[in-house]
Amino acid sequence: MSQELGLLHESQRLSSPIGDIFRPKNWAEALELYETLPEALPLAGATDLLLDLSRRSADKDNSDVSLIDLWGLPECSEITLEKNDVIIGCGVTHNQLIKSQNLDSALKLLGSACMEIGSPQLRNRATVVGNIVTASPANDTISALVALNASVLIESVHRKREVPIREFFTGFRKTTLNQSELVRSIRIPRWNPQTVGIWFKVGNRTAQAISVLHAGVVLEFDAQSSLVTRADIALGSVSETVTVSKSLSQYLIGKELNAETSATAALTAATEIEPIDDIRATASYRTNVTETAIRRALVELSKFSSSQARTIPLLGWTPKRPAPPQANLSTASDLSCNVNGSTVTARIANNATLLEWLRANAFTGTKEGCAEGECGACTIKLNGAAVNSCLVPTAQADGSTIVTIEGLANGSDLHPVQQGFLDKFAVQCGFCTPGFLVAAAALLDENQTPSTEDIQTGLSGNLCRCTGYYSIVKALSDLSTNTEDS
Repeated sequence: MSQELGLLHESQRLSSPIGDIFRPKNWAEALELYETLPEALPLAGATDLLLDLSRRSADKDNSDVSLIDLWGLPECSEITLEKNDVIIGCGVTHNQLIKSQNLDSALKLLGSACMEIGSPQLRNRATVVGNIVTASPANDTISALVALNASVLIESVHRKREVPIREFFTGFRKTTLNQSELVRSIRIPRWNPQTVGIWFKVGNRTAQAISVLHAGVVLEFDAQSSLVTRADIALGSVSETVTVSKSLSQYLIGKELNAETSATAALTAATEIEPIDDIRATASYRTNVTETAIRRALVELSKFSSSQARTIPLLGWTPKRPAPPQANLSTASDLSCNVNGSTVTARIANNATLLEWLRANAFTGTKEGCAEGECGACTIKLNGAAVNSCLVPTAQADGSTIVTIEGLANGSDLHPVQQGFLDKFAVQCGFCTPGFLVAAAALLDENQTPSTEDIQTGLSGNLCRCTGYYSIVKALSDLSTNTEDS
């Protein structure tokens, strides 16, 4: 095979190499570091960043990429409830926000969008702020934040500024961020008792699907007349940027929301969009589905009901993130972790992801399937939370506790999920099995009696090409039943 760069598929090319990883002790130090290293890349959960680096093909002109690691900074990892606003720090993960939906009704709408981001493993790492900085119109939380009239708090060494999120995006994957500026947090106005909202998406499958359409709708009503006083609907994945329907807002304000006005408003919004054609849907389909989905959402809101907070498996999300033992790292640094109860110390070398480091230096049971966080074959427990190890920068695991498939059994005694898979013949080729077992163990750690819906949601980040999933779900369902009976 020719080795010329242009003749290789992107998956065959070497990714941009990671060089130095800087770990500021606090937010102020992070700003100073970014000021002195403007070409460095800031990261938190890194789920988008590692994919971007893997698609930036390395060649002889490419130098190593330096990273500024913001993961786990205490002042960035909290959700703060103020009198009039909710403040979401730049390190807050999607599962963290889902867990905190009870803080304010506005967060229920945002939580609905967070539930549709990837998988439980991805949501344990991916951050809400990271979602908006990536600035893809397909990112589900953006439509929720735009409909919520959120604003973005931006800081650098020299100044602080606050930008309405509707002005934050300047184009496809482009934002208003200047050199050496970081997003500190997101501010969301709290709702009053007359505010209701809903978030929805249309995708080609029920889990891990990039949206054909996603939308956030927020309405306010007059307390006496029940007429609409505010109508904000943000539409994503239909155009190059997430857009707000001004015509729908103008039409609905001052009117009673009923089946007739809902239908007219939906048609107005669908006529206003400039839909795109892509691999997921045609422009014509997007126009039709936008009208239908908006009409149904508005009819639901005419009952004056908001999005209901759901409880879904989080697979071990925890608010505590251990402090890294080393401030700065490079490929020449040694990484030390507790893996399956034993200390493993080895050089980072060219192992950009934790998956690569584990397979090179510890255990090979964890598999690489897609290397994009889609299949779940590489699922491990990192400090108690199930994550995709293919999307964890190796340096971020320094000093952590890791459990792989080899660490589930207790000596010769199999873990209950391992025995359940054997009993129900839930294994065929076996390549995906390690990821399924670790995710299932994390699910049962969290909920010993999961429902079928819990099992399906908890394992939605794991793909299997052989079993059809029935035997896998059956194995866990039977474990749940046996736990209830005992």
